[in-house]
Amino acid sequence: MNQAPISRRAFVRTATIAGITVAAFGIAGCAPKAEGAEGAYRAGTYSASGQGKFGPVEVEVAFSDKAIEKVDVVKLEETKYICDRAVADVPARIVEHQSLGVDTVTGATLTSTAILAAVEDCVKQAGGNAGKLKGNYTPAPRSAETRELEADLVVVGAGAAGMVAAVGAAQRGANVVVLEKSCNVGGNGLVCGGYLEYAGSPADLRPDMTDMQIQELEEKLAAGDGSAVDPSYLAALKQEWADWQASGTKKVFDSKYLQPLEYTLPSGEGYEGSLRVCQREVDFGDWLIAEGFSFKEVVGIVGFPWPRWAVPAEGVCGQSYFELYNDMIDRNGYPVEVLLNTPATELVVEDGRVTGVVAQAEDGTVYRVRGTQGVALATGGFSGNPDMLRAYNKIWNWPENSAIPTTNAYGHHGDGITMGLAVGAAVGNMHLQMPFPFADCKNATDETTVGDDIDCVIVNKEGKRFMNEVLDRYTMTENIMAQTDQMMFMISDQDTSRVNGDVNRYGHNLQSLIDQGQLYRADTIEELGEQIGCGGAALKETVERYNEIARTGEDPDFGRTNFSELSPIENPPFYASPRTWAMHITSGGLVNDPADNYVVLREDGTPIEGLYAIGETAKGPAGVAVMSQGLALAQGLFPEA
Repeated sequence: MNQAPISRRAFVRTATIAGITVAAFGIAGCAPKAEGAEGAYRAGTYSASGQGKFGPVEVEVAFSDKAIEKVDVVKLEETKYICDRAVADVPARIVEHQSLGVDTVTGATLTSTAILAAVEDCVKQAGGNAGKLKGNYTPAPRSAETRELEADLVVVGAGAAGMVAAVGAAQRGANVVVLEKSCNVGGNGLVCGGYLEYAGSPADLRPDMTDMQIQELEEKLAAGDGSAVDPSYLAALKQEWADWQASGTKKVFDSKYLQPLEYTLPSGEGYEGSLRVCQREVDFGDWLIAEGFSFKEVVGIVGFPWPRWAVPAEGVCGQSYFELYNDMIDRNGYPVEVLLNTPATELVVEDGRVTGVVAQAEDGTVYRVRGTQGVALATGGFSGNPDMLRAYNKIWNWPENSAIPTTNAYGHHGDGITMGLAVGAAVGNMHLQMPFPFADCKNATDETTVGDDIDCVIVNKEGKRFMNEVLDRYTMTENIMAQTDQMMFMISDQDTSRVNGDVNRYGHNLQSLIDQGQLYRADTIEELGEQIGCGGAALKETVERYNEIARTGEDPDFGRTNFSELSPIENPPFYASPRTWAMHITSGGLVNDPADNYVVLREDGTPIEGLYAIGETAKGPAGVAVMSQGLALAQGLFPEA
């Protein structure tokens, strides 16, 4: 593959392409194309589709009697940003080289192969020799060039934490180079729900507080009294709660003091560290809003039912965060250079200090990038690396040589952790490998989900409820693994499906999901039970029992206490979304010091000067909220705005 790295300006242009969801991308080759013999094709325009990650990728191909003249991608449901370079580059390569053997785009392999398969079909329709076209491609010679670059800060990884570190540093006058192994910015931020843990969210984003939530909060406050939490923090929390009640608001209560209490009970150990994390997340949420970002609501999510997770008002998943960062770079002329498809391979150490990074682009060009203030590793975790998962696993009983599915986007292989280990860094909590219990059974993503993460009933293949639906993710996964085929169904109705017209909450077409066996829909529970194979009577009995429990708020079967007015499943249409587990987050990583700009530590606790680790590369918090670490790092390294 010969995709050159891109500058800030090129990054801006590429990001603009991503604004087109479904369009015709007609790409002609930039070099004179090769031609076959006269009569090689029946001239005309042909159409076909190839299977992408989320559905068919449809193309139209125009032929003369000698050549492939044009390839248009006319319809697809692939993930925005991730698929864009494949949509642009693969058709161009096919036309330029008159070949079906051209390189795919790293990070968008499924979209690339879908386009190639569809074009192959069109070649056959036009009477061409598809086999010959697969073997006639000669890639360009690899570059032997080495380029030297210098910046104030080098960021390895253009995901959530890395891009905020880059933008935040540039906002404070720093020159930044970002190295990214994939074909796009965004990382897992593009495929997760985009939910930002934000205890300081504006009150108008919050739902009304239920009696059950009030009771739950009072129980947590009481439990805090018997824990190791400093009484001054508990006193501050209780005062905020009293003031909230006195204000007369009906909105759900939250506080930077409550979030760490939830995470550290029953012992309360580690409360102050968790409080620091929460404060930085609140600061980051406030920074986003000050920069013009908007949220539409706060909700509970899988395994974390308290409604403090802010949902972006625009876009799908976390894509709008990166649109904001792109806009900030473009609008302000920030000196951020992003080199895509250019993975870092090793750290440069001089006199015990990390001073730079060596990386190599796909065309073979080697980059030696020096950072005067150091290097920030933000390559994500290792949920996409089965070998590393197995090496550190202490929790999961995976069969030997079995596949380990992951929700992650391409590239989460633990690269930053590996580079850190090579220069003497310590690692910790590597065994804490969190699955996502609501992953698609076919492609392991969350993006095909239909149903509210909290207000749904979960049943197994026999149509039986088998667990409390709002447990932590580890426990839910253990329960799912014990079911037939390690899968279950989320059962929802019109009120709890989170369907928007003919698409789900992530913008995927419902009928396409139904056609591909990723969703079932019916007007009655009995019909739905027949569709999923458990029988109508079995599912009806389970749902009626669940509805009775949801209305009373008392669950003698599985001990669930979190219900809302929408919890009963009773208003058609009804949906069954087949789900399973997939590895999602690794909480282990390089040991760093959050109080000292996330500097990486050795086994003896001494810092590795010039090396910083943020996000899932480091031991500790994960999810899109690690963007707060990127901002804190930028503000710490470059204190003058």
